[in-house]
Amino acid sequence: MGHLADEVAPGVFRLGDEVVNFYLVDTGEGLVLVDAGLPTHSSGLLDAVSWVGGRLRAVLLTHGHPDHIGLAARALHHEGTAVWVHEGDAPLLGGGPAQAMVHAPPERSMLPYLLRRPRAARLLAHLEGSGAFNAPPVPVFSTFVHGQVLEDVPGAPRVVGAPGHTPGSAMFVWPDRDVVFTGDALVTFDATTGRTGPTTISRMSTHRGDEAMASLERLAELGEDAVVLPGHGEPFPDGPRAAAEIAIERGIA
Repeated sequence: MGHLADEVAPGVFRLGDEVVNFYLVDTGEGLVLVDAGLPTHSSGLLDAVSWVGGRLRAVLLTHGHPDHIGLAARALHHEGTAVWVHEGDAPLLGGGPAQAMVHAPPERSMLPYLLRRPRAARLLAHLEGSGAFNAPPVPVFSTFVHGQVLEDVPGAPRVVGAPGHTPGSAMFVWPDRDVVFTGDALVTFDATTGRTGPTTISRMSTHRGDEAMASLERLAELGEDAVVLPGHGEPFPDGPRAAAEIAIERGIA
């Protein structure tokens, strides 16, 4: 069941399905998409843009995995829309979804997870059925670095680098709203293991587990007040510091 314009914070709308989240932000200066979901989310995105109103100005990618870039190439068809990604994940966009296995291979083989955890196999089936592995490459995009303020994006969000899940994983914060978009640097549902609540994603889907855990310290530094909006799972209302502390205590599977 998808999320059609589910307002999770003022002017912030969650889209996607029971496995994958992406977000539409109404900045007052134009619409910004944080991540780009799966190809089958196209109609939901179009409906949400029409319902919220405004022009899509930018797509900010927390990282370059297939379940986060599915509609990025299509978004470029909107005149004046730019796609942004951390320079560390730029190689993942130009050659299609298979590039993730070349430039950011997972730390551990998928096979043991698939054998021990039926959820992991169901996740792959869901992604395959939703077109994740057939999404078109993103032909044109701009890159950012850790700490950069994206002045060309409505609302001027700030980038918080969070490498580990992929080399260029990033989080985003806007100065005028109390939310932090964590992508897969921190999630509240890991479909590969079934974990719920603040956690990292398992090593089956993470490039460098040690870096992913270290990046949680940057999340903790964002304080106590913002709502955490992850790439998978429900919003976490108790703030970045609490989310990071819980995930650090749990470790990575």
